[in-house]
Amino acid sequence: MTVHFGWFLGAGFGVQGWGDPTYGVGYDWTQPAIYQDAVRAFEGAAFDLLVIEDGVAVPDTYRGTAEVNLAAARFVPKHDPLPLVPYLLGATSRIGIVPTLSASFWEPYTAARLLATLQHFAHGRLGFNVVTSGSDLAAQNYGLDKQVEHDLRYDRADEWVDVVRALWRSWEPGAVLEDTVGGVYADFRKVHTIDHEGRFFRVRGPLNTLPPEEEPVMVQAGASGRGQAFAGRHSDVVLALASTPERMKAHRDQVRQAAADAGRAPDSITVLFVVNPIPTANAEETASVRAARAELTQAAIDEQLQSISYLTNVDFARFDLDAPLPSFETNSNRGTLENFVKSAPAGSTLREVLAARAKADGLAIVGTPTEVADRLGELAEGSGADGFLFTGQVHPAHVHRTLDPLVPALRDAGLLKRELTSTTLRGNLAAR
Repeated sequence: MTVHFGWFLGAGFGVQGWGDPTYGVGYDWTQPAIYQDAVRAFEGAAFDLLVIEDGVAVPDTYRGTAEVNLAAARFVPKHDPLPLVPYLLGATSRIGIVPTLSASFWEPYTAARLLATLQHFAHGRLGFNVVTSGSDLAAQNYGLDKQVEHDLRYDRADEWVDVVRALWRSWEPGAVLEDTVGGVYADFRKVHTIDHEGRFFRVRGPLNTLPPEEEPVMVQAGASGRGQAFAGRHSDVVLALASTPERMKAHRDQVRQAAADAGRAPDSITVLFVVNPIPTANAEETASVRAARAELTQAAIDEQLQSISYLTNVDFARFDLDAPLPSFETNSNRGTLENFVKSAPAGSTLREVLAARAKADGLAIVGTPTEVADRLGELAEGSGADGFLFTGQVHPAHVHRTLDPLVPALRDAGLLKRELTSTTLRGNLAAR
């Protein structure tokens, strides 16, 4: 049974390879070439899509300083991913390219026009990853004191998606005549205002550029109940985090039920789980890698706590490492926080949570190529997952260290197709 594969660029259009011995050898992360090389490799492996993360703040939640984040180049610096898209499209012919846009900060008319333009370049290969930006730091870059309430952000995003799609549909099929004899390019009777007046947006329309022949694929990663409801109503692809077949199946079932509740066919949503495969040469190397990853050094503690602090808007430095982690809520990424806390039994100390995550490897799958492929097969069969997104930076050493041994093993296991058969992202997602 083949499943879908893709790559999630969690570092965004940012620093690639920091901390690796090959960092900076022969490439410049600020230029398109490294990403073009990577996306060619992904397309050659028959991966369906590349998703590019983005963020608009310099994180300083942890300890009230950006020191750890900037030292590790964890979330910044990074460029805007949208200008990178045409370079990636020009380097490939079949793989889908999915940049991230925030429904909290992008106006729907601007987003609809930009995405329509890029989809014409892409000939049907464009997607867009919709986020609701839970960061107060990001909100403060857009004139707000803090981000609006969690569920209200999704209410706004619901309307945002509706307006974007209404603008794409403001030109009826057949509106463009290109009648050179009659002197009529487009039939005005088939181009309509949308006259949207909602809770959050007021948009007249119509779109002043040609709508895409095939609407871009919408991707989303909300893990909370409200996020899943949003995904069920709108998304074509859902990105998910879970490390066991049971948790993966539960998440996929919830998203599919949300789709059914919204009147959609559950099979219209492709659920992809993010994994971090680490292929090794043999059992000895596997043991060595796992031991190194499980070592809870201060650097490892700072890295984990800096990341979860930024993603949840909660400064984890305020908690005693050796006291039970107290109960608290966040207005930011609730699913991320829940996944973090549930890494260890209830009542565990923060150090025990971190140790459990390190020992369990989190999203990592460490082993020989055959072992990694077998594990992915077990996860897919046990959960019904539609596929996986490999995560990691795209400096050349990491890409080839991952793909070169794993692609043959995945194909031998019957999990990975040998080629992309469609020239559109929707077409490739529909194929199995």
